[in-house]
Order: sequence, then structure tokens, then C-alpha cells
Amino acid sequence: MEFFKSAKTYAEMIKLAHTLFALPFALSALCLASIEGYTLGWAKILWTILAFSAARSAAMGFNRIADHKFDAINPRTKSRPTVTGEITVAEAFVFTGVSAALFVFSAAMLNPLCLLLSFPALAVLFGYSYAKRFTAASHYILGVSLALAPAGAWIAATGYFDARILSVSFALFFNIAAFDIIYALQDLDFDRKNGLHSVPAKFGRRAALCIAALSFAAAAGCLYCAGPLYGLGAAYNACVAVIAFLYAAGMAAVSIRGEDKTQLVFFYENASISILMFFGIATNLL
Repeated sequence: MEFFKSAKTYAEMIKLAHTLFALPFALSALCLASIEGYTLGWAKILWTILAFSAARSAAMGFNRIADHKFDAINPRTKSRPTVTGEITVAEAFVFTGVSAALFVFSAAMLNPLCLLLSFPALAVLFGYSYAKRFTAASHYILGVSLALAPAGAWIAATGYFDARILSVSFALFFNIAAFDIIYALQDLDFDRKNGLHSVPAKFGRRAALCIAALSFAAAAGCLYCAGPLYGLGAAYNACVAVIAFLYAAGMAAVSIRGEDKTQLVFFYENASISILMFFGIATNLL
């Protein structure tokens, strides 16, 4: 029972449920590689998933360490395990180090290029945690860190980089940045009071919503571009149309109903959009 309690606490620390935001994009890249004729095999799929999970765990663990003092005084984050003491900062360091090592090892098991790129990838993942101290573009730096997932999955499957995969990576980049801007609306006053930078803190609520809407439009455009680049069929285009509708509906909900809809839009729409895109691409394997 103690093991399961600890596992649940660590899962809460890294927001394990939020894996649904980006993992489907990585799996979509594997599907695209398969559509292009590359043989994957279960070992390659499992190592790719493990590399993604370890990288994300390392990034979230490091974020909890870097933001510890801010989490302790923010009413929204006071219940995080690293603040309550359920997980000490020392334990978070160990967890982060083990996760980072597992990521590098998993990359090495995939191919030499993945191993080589794992180190700059970690630098980006760790660097994001300090971005909010210096720039309101921190949401887009987060977007970059997660946009590495589909590009990395493609390289894991094929062994080389193909510019076409950037259509999926840029879709995730704009998607994550827009949702993070909406999420940051909850901390607008806190960020201003504590000298932290975000789009809402710098430009205000209305302008932040406009920037998020433009980012969602860019994400939808990138998803549409992926269709002809990979010869995806009608099912994929239908899924992208539904995603575009969800973007618009989410923006309307937050704009009209305010921050009480932030959590709903951030989690459920974010996860639904990622899964829809994966489904739209996966249907082409049939």
C-alpha cells in the first residue's frame, strides 16, 4: 500500500494525466512513419514511449524544484507534493536525475541520432522552468519543449529528420502555447505581484485571449497542412475540422464564462484534441 501511495504522489507531482496532451502527437509521428513504409516493431514503439515519458518526467520534476519557492506562496499550487513535504526537494532531485538518465538510455536504444539529440533536448526541457522569470514568451518555450516529441518520435522510427514532420511539431507548438496562455489566466495577479512574466500578466486578459486564439488558428492550419504532406484521407480532415471547432468552442467558453471554465478547457479539450488527431492519422493505417 505504501508503494502505491508513493507512486500516486509522484504521479501527482508530474501531473501524469497531462501526458495525454503530447503523447498522442508522438504516437502520431510513429503512425506517419509506418504510413511512409517504415517498419516499427514493438521494441521501437516501447522505447519511444519510454523515452517520451522519461523526458517529460524529468522536465516536470525539475520544474517542481525550480519553482518550489513560488509554488509555496501561490494559493493554486500550495497543495503540490513538493510543497506539502510529501516529496522532499532532495527526492525530487533524485527522481529528476533518474528520469533524465532513463531518457538518454532510451534514446540510445533507438538510434545514434536520438542519443545525440537527447542532450540538447534535455537542455530545452530544463531551461523552460526558468523562462517565466525573464520573458512573457515562456508559453512558447514550453511549446518548443513539447514540440520536440513528434520530431523525436519520427527520428526514432526512421533514423533521420524529415521537414514534413514539422507540420505536426508546429501544430503541437501552437496548441500547447495557446492552452498554457489560457491556463496562466489563473495566475495573472500572482505573476504581476511576484515579478513573473506571462502573456496575461504583460498584456492583460483580453489581449491574452486574442493571442491564444491566433495560436489556436495557427495550430489548426498546421494540422491541415499535414494532410496533403502525408497523403492523409478524409477521416483525418474530418478530425481536423472537429479540432478547429473545439478550439473555437473553448475560446468562446473562456471568453464568456471566465476563469471558472479554464480547468475544463485546459484539460479536457487539450486531451481530446490530441487524441482526435492521433485517431485521424491512425485511420490511415487501415
